[in-house]
Amino acid sequence: MAAAATMAAAARELVLRAGTSDMEEEEGPLASGPGLQEPLQLGELDITSDEYILDEVDVHIQANLEDELVKEALKTGVDLRHYSKQVELELQQIEQKSIRDYIQESENIASLHNQITACDAVLERMEQMLGAFQSDLSSISSEIRTLQEQSGAMNIRLRNRQAVRGKLGELVDGLVVPSALVMAILEAPVTEPRFLEQLQELDAKAAAVREQEARGTAACADVRGVLDRLRVKAVAKIREFILQKIYSFRKPMTNYQIPQTALLKYRFFYQFLLGNERATAKEIRDEYVETLSKIYLSYYRSYLGRLMKVQYEEVAEKDDLMGVEDTAKKGFFSKPSLRSRNTIFTLGTRGSVISPTELEAPILVPHTAQRGEQRYPFEALFRSQHYALLDNSCREYLFICEFFVVSGPAAHDLFHAVMGRTLSMTLKHLESYLTDCYDAIAVFLCIHIVLRFRNIAAKRDVPALDRYWEQVLALLWPRFEMILEMNVQSVRSTDPQRLGGLDTRPHYITRRYAEFSSALVSINQTIPNERTMQLLGQLQVEVENFVLRVAAEFSSRKEQLVFLINNYDMMLGVLMERAADDSKEVESFQQLLNARTQDLRPEAYFPQELDARYYNSFFRKRGSCSKPGIQHMPFQAGTPPPGSLVLVLVWLFSHVLLPLCDCSRHSSYYKLLYGYIEGLYK
Repeated sequence: MAAAATMAAAARELVLRAGTSDMEEEEGPLASGPGLQEPLQLGELDITSDEYILDEVDVHIQANLEDELVKEALKTGVDLRHYSKQVELELQQIEQKSIRDYIQESENIASLHNQITACDAVLERMEQMLGAFQSDLSSISSEIRTLQEQSGAMNIRLRNRQAVRGKLGELVDGLVVPSALVMAILEAPVTEPRFLEQLQELDAKAAAVREQEARGTAACADVRGVLDRLRVKAVAKIREFILQKIYSFRKPMTNYQIPQTALLKYRFFYQFLLGNERATAKEIRDEYVETLSKIYLSYYRSYLGRLMKVQYEEVAEKDDLMGVEDTAKKGFFSKPSLRSRNTIFTLGTRGSVISPTELEAPILVPHTAQRGEQRYPFEALFRSQHYALLDNSCREYLFICEFFVVSGPAAHDLFHAVMGRTLSMTLKHLESYLTDCYDAIAVFLCIHIVLRFRNIAAKRDVPALDRYWEQVLALLWPRFEMILEMNVQSVRSTDPQRLGGLDTRPHYITRRYAEFSSALVSINQTIPNERTMQLLGQLQVEVENFVLRVAAEFSSRKEQLVFLINNYDMMLGVLMERAADDSKEVESFQQLLNARTQDLRPEAYFPQELDARYYNSFFRKRGSCSKPGIQHMPFQAGTPPPGSLVLVLVWLFSHVLLPLCDCSRHSSYYKLLYGYIEGLYK
């Protein structure tokens, strides 16, 4: 029906458009026939009405022309007026048919109307019920809000009561004294764990009562008496126990370190005394200081006395200096000197005392050494004495900090109250010994022992000994410098004319210097010190001057040069055995040796007049066995050769022996020497 109505409307519009277009009627196929043109039926069209707007008609016509049915009708050439009437007729038929359908279904429509009316009534009742429910929900919501407010108020009251209960519970728990605490304090021995536990509880309750009393809590008066009586009983038992432990230190042949270590398990006892009975705590501390001070003083005084009995009997004296003549005579009543002064200038194995393994080795036991008739140099005794002092001082300082609950300056003061007399006695003993000590190597080794022990104390976090180390170094350094100055002065004042017969071999004074200097340089390499190098520089200058003074005593230039070369070579060889190759001393003597070797003339070179050590130096293990001075010997043309025997020996050595032995490192020297001699003969 809708499609038919649409087609009818489209047909009407097409008819209207056809009636208004004169040009289309004139060009149509029916225009040529006379009497065929029918009058245009405009019907009820009112062109003056406002319902039709000409501007919009074109739009509607254009839209209808695009309809598929209209397009189809236009294509087939159907008469639009006839087609429109046909459509209207069909519409009327459809309308009549629709009316008949409605009449036939009238009963159903009436029934549907009745059902819709009944539904409206049901929905109305439901609407009324929902309205009632909405009003009920509104009232329930207000009641819920009221309940929420009441619940919040009750929750606040609950939290307040819980807070009051917690505070009140803490107060009551802090003030109430349980029976287990009373029984443990009164009856349990102090060594039992439950006594320590209940003592901590008593200390907490006493602190809580003091705090509540400061706030004005009246309930504290009810328990103050009970706590005071328990505190007095606990203090008495603790005082007796700790004093017994301290008195046990005084027993002869007792290792005090064992009960001292056991006291650390009960360090809370002293903390309890410190917080509840300071007078008793001070009494215990003073008794501990007095007891341990006497024990340490007695132990170290006895140990030092026995330790000095195992020292070497032969020690350096004031006359045992570098420049003193070996054959110097003494008075009739003078004490005999060392059998050989060279030993006090030689390091030997004494330097091992500062090695890491030897430095912290167990201390010497004097009575064991006496039974074995063993003797030690002073630096070994010094190491043993101060290692024992270091070990005991570190242990004592850590015990004081932990047991007496002190740190910083307070710990230092308490430590020096315990160890002060022992340290003073040790310093006086060292000062007394150094007054007659002339062994520079021993003093220098003691200095390096102190430097290493100071580092060990710093690693153990024990700064209490810093002042003592400074005092020891303040005694050792001036003595070492004085001994070194005495040796410098002895070399400076040595008169070569009083040394007796001279020869071109190395002098014993230069031998002493070489051993002494190499010893100090090797020790100083571990912990360099500029003061030592300055003093050694002064000594080196004096020794060089001494060598030149002695060389001046020889009448011929040949002997002077041979003497200088022998002495420089000997000192260089000894220094290179211990000192580094790039040290100042090695470089200095290397330059002096090279210079004197350059000055040597061929006529002064005779194998029998140079020291055998000068030849053997080619075979020393210095990285290179050749002698720079000999490599550059200026054998000039026309000078007398050493002789045919020497030429034959050199030829045999370089062409026969060298290929047979592992001496290739020396072949360059011998081939060079052979080349020089062979050139002279040519």
